[in-house]
Amino acid sequence: MSSIPGPGGPPQPNPYQQPSAQPPQAPVQDNPYAQQAAPPPFPQQMPPGVPPGYGPQPPVPTPAPRKGVPGWVWGIGGVVVASAAWAGTLFATGNLWASGDFGGHAYEKDLCSVAQVSSFEDRYEKGTDKTDKTDYTSQRPSVDQSYCSLNLKSKDAAADDYSSTYISFNATWHKSTDPTDEYADLAKSNEDYKYEGSKTVVKSLSGLGDEAYLTTETGESDDEVNRMVVNVRYGWFTFNMSWSDYSSSSSGDSKVPSAEEVEKWLVADTKATLEKLR
Repeated sequence: MSSIPGPGGPPQPNPYQQPSAQPPQAPVQDNPYAQQAAPPPFPQQMPPGVPPGYGPQPPVPTPAPRKGVPGWVWGIGGVVVASAAWAGTLFATGNLWASGDFGGHAYEKDLCSVAQVSSFEDRYEKGTDKTDKTDYTSQRPSVDQSYCSLNLKSKDAAADDYSSTYISFNATWHKSTDPTDEYADLAKSNEDYKYEGSKTVVKSLSGLGDEAYLTTETGESDDEVNRMVVNVRYGWFTFNMSWSDYSSSSSGDSKVPSAEEVEKWLVADTKATLEKLR
């Protein structure tokens, strides 16, 4: 399978870049935009493992004192209002540094504990080795991140077939920078990476978050789906769920599901996982 850049989980300079076709390593994340995604072109060297009305509000101005009312009274009022806003942010987010609206999605240290893959269970089963699950979490003053990658095995794979399909989840709570303006360009930039023998297409998804995009990487044939990612933004909270196939059949028969099937499963489980974060 060819490797292309796209959205993904840690380690990653750009959370929307695609991963290289190599087995996963423990994620090491730098700057989600240097996508959220971490790996160079998609989750780095690991198959998946990467608004209007939102943003910090301007400070409440201290009104000019009215005639007959001492100015210090209005000053105290401004302090009270500011303190109330500060307390509200701290109470709602649990973090003094939080400034953005995360669409009700709370920070989750163990993303694997809420990750949903039920839509894929008819075709795949979860790996049972310790290396079949990779997780990562980080909390910093300006950004919180949580990542989970699961290795699935095709139920139809023969004993001598190599079967590895990765499902990864990457959640980022942007606490000091509004990702809105650059989010669409970061998602659509996957189409700018050109690799011989592969093609990447990004399209908008409706009915999911403030904005959402589906990235699809295919091989020489449009029917040969190698990787698919759903990227979603709710205010200052961004999330992606990806599917990557690294299977090969000794008989030459493709066991990879169709693009329509993978898109349906990804969207359904993305919604289910996001509900678990509320």
